[in-house]
Amino acid sequence: MNNWQEAIVKEFRTRQALQLANSAEFPLMENCFHEDEILAGVEVMLSGQLTMAKNVVDFEQDFCRRTGSSFAVMVNSGSSANLLAVAVAMNPLRKRHLKPGDEVLLPAVCWSTSLWPLVQFGLKPVFVDVNPRTLNMDLSDAAKKITSKTGGIFHGSYPWKFSRYGWSSKFVFRT
Repeated sequence: MNNWQEAIVKEFRTRQALQLANSAEFPLMENCFHEDEILAGVEVMLSGQLTMAKNVVDFEQDFCRRTGSSFAVMVNSGSSANLLAVAVAMNPLRKRHLKPGDEVLLPAVCWSTSLWPLVQFGLKPVFVDVNPRTLNMDLSDAAKKITSKTGGIFHGSYPWKFSRYGWSSKFVFRT
């Protein structure tokens, strides 16, 4: 590790300790990065090539290999990913696709970037209560809100809750 990397890691560790000491019970975001990722990000910034770099192509290909998918597209944010996901779900060239007016369940506590792609594509959002401990959808409320007009379930999430989505696929395939 060279001098600039050591300085970055030292500063990162200092800020991590401060964040942990001052964390809220339900923070809007927690830092999920590690030292090696911080250094990789700085390396990219120093390279001057901030988009469409070789590491993006490598990531997309690795993602395809790991998931068995034929294609993968890296986007700049979760907001863009949500918009792209809804656009794909609406694609009339797909055998099963959403149509304007279809209802889509989503948690009542969500980011605006989970809601607005649905509205933008003419879908009808149906809010589902959330469990106050986990902020995930309340499954009993979701089950009550599924009708013949329901086209999908869209659950945005909070960064610290990703690991708890095992319930989601079980619920979807059960209903």
